[in-house]
Amino acid sequence: MTTGLSFLDGIWAAIPTPFDWRGSVDMDGVERNTRHFADTLALDGIFCNGLMGEGWSLTANERQRIIETILGTTSNRLRVGVVTSHHSLTETIALSRHAADTGADHIVLMRPHGVFDEAAVSRFVLNVAEAADIPIVLFDGRQPTGGFAPDTIAALSSRCRIVGVKCTRPRRYARSLRERLSGKVTVTDPEEARWLPNMARSGLKTLYADPEPYLFQSADRMPIKEYTQAYVEGNVRRARGISRSLEPLRHIYLEWIIGRLHKGLPPNAALKLWCETLGMAGGPVRPPLTSLSTSEKTAFRTALTRALA
Repeated sequence: MTTGLSFLDGIWAAIPTPFDWRGSVDMDGVERNTRHFADTLALDGIFCNGLMGEGWSLTANERQRIIETILGTTSNRLRVGVVTSHHSLTETIALSRHAADTGADHIVLMRPHGVFDEAAVSRFVLNVAEAADIPIVLFDGRQPTGGFAPDTIAALSSRCRIVGVKCTRPRRYARSLRERLSGKVTVTDPEEARWLPNMARSGLKTLYADPEPYLFQSADRMPIKEYTQAYVEGNVRRARGISRSLEPLRHIYLEWIIGRLHKGLPPNAALKLWCETLGMAGGPVRPPLTSLSTSEKTAFRTALTRALA
């Protein structure tokens, strides 16, 4: 899916931020992971400094160094988005300008922190758009991450460079939003389990995913890429068979990652353990998050080993 891609087409993944034992950002790990995403897995794009990347814990300087390291490591083929939302509008603008100046593909904006009406939310996004010359993807999530009202998204899409919406709400909602925007903005569904049906039923060309593309794939096992290509080539039966083979991993992902997030629980400790099990850099989580207990680690590793057998 790397030939003739439009802006967000292809398979993207939200990446973690590796830390060392002291709690500092592991920049060597950032480089190693980036090469893995680009060269081993041949992903179409990644985005950093978000929920999966513990972006809430990163200083502005760390966030800038991470995107500089990623863009300094990756080839031109791997597109890179960066979450620039900050509780301060001034800092959000500074991070967004830095992303544009550094060469990021786009920025990702979440609903601003605080109690705001929709007019204030719109002004927040418009101020960023006016100050930073870079395309914008809106993160439209359910609680606890928050989101944007459909009227706000529609209005913003006509006033600034909104190129996509990462919509983590129910499928009906995403379909309605997609119809309302009339194809002018890519409304994505991040769940890999719905990727094949979304291609078939809605004609989606973008999987703007969470961690599945690098948790479910490795150098010698590329099922998401394979079933995507099979579908594109018209071999629907083969695509469905490969997709079904991922059910054991999807079950673990539901229990340890996305299911926890939907319950308002942080998935980062399990995410990092999964990454380390596959040879990627992970490290500890930052306070106030805590690592998995010994029994949780044992249960997770046992389940993952069985799924990968």
